[in-house]
Amino acid sequence: MAKKLANHTIGVDIGGTKILAVLLDDQFRVKSEIKLKTKPEHGDAYFLEALEDGIETLLQDTGLKREHIRAIGAGCAGFIHPTTGVVSRSANLPFLKNYPLAQKLSKIMRKPAFVGNDVHTGLYGEHQFGAAKDRQNVVGIFIGTGIGGSLILNGQTYTGASGMAGEVGHVLFDPNGPFCGCGKRGCMEAFAGRLAISSEAAAAAARQRAPHLAAQAGTDLRQIKSGMLAKAAGQDKIIAEIIRAKARIVGGLMATLVNILNPEMIVLGGGVVQAMPRLIVPEAIKAMHEQAIPDAARRVKVVAAKLGDYAVAMGAAKRAWDKWS
Repeated sequence: MAKKLANHTIGVDIGGTKILAVLLDDQFRVKSEIKLKTKPEHGDAYFLEALEDGIETLLQDTGLKREHIRAIGAGCAGFIHPTTGVVSRSANLPFLKNYPLAQKLSKIMRKPAFVGNDVHTGLYGEHQFGAAKDRQNVVGIFIGTGIGGSLILNGQTYTGASGMAGEVGHVLFDPNGPFCGCGKRGCMEAFAGRLAISSEAAAAAARQRAPHLAAQAGTDLRQIKSGMLAKAAGQDKIIAEIIRAKARIVGGLMATLVNILNPEMIVLGGGVVQAMPRLIVPEAIKAMHEQAIPDAARRVKVVAAKLGDYAVAMGAAKRAWDKWS
């Protein structure tokens, strides 16, 4: 009887600047949602208090109690142990170091908790409810501040020996290239992540080659985010050229993954793709076909992610539901 009563789940997307929490019914329809600021400078006490307050708000909005919730799932940026839910390191949330996040969430909810890498749970969300539904072998490449990746092989999320499989953003592109957030030189995300795009766009604005971007954001990297880049690409030819060049770099990465893994689908997601899919996806596909083994590339369908901001939270909730059903 208790299990029948507990027919809702909560999913949480934990990023470096924001948290999205959603409450879902047994058909995985979003019944309530809340966005919160992460504020990493305030440490884990503020973080946990914000999460608990957010969960209480979801319950109040829907008139539900904790006994109606079967489990909670979270996707978090960082390196996460695949079975314990311990965050070993998160570049944008430094207080999450060897941090037992699943245990903390379970204590807050008094329910079982699942925690996984945000890109892994995002692709799982797309596999269960979105662009990759019913596909068996899928690669996900998510372009945001950096570049994250995930693999679904034979219908199952592949996390590897220590939960770090799919880190395509840290594939070496140029050993003499710029430093990456991971501390190494020349990673793919140092060339094609949003920060890399924004840096080149800011340089173009500084040289007065992108007047519309300069008028809107100047050369401040903090202001040149995905939506701003998408608008500028429609006005400043140089910005569109920069974005296409970065998409071709991603297409080269896709070609490598096609040659190694022979997937049936590649899902391109993240804030950058979400803001300008028509600019990025065709250019990436073209570069992939130019560089991959033709027979393998012909069989790959490349699509933009469908779930948008909900992918991580819904995927994490579904992982929790699957684990404790």
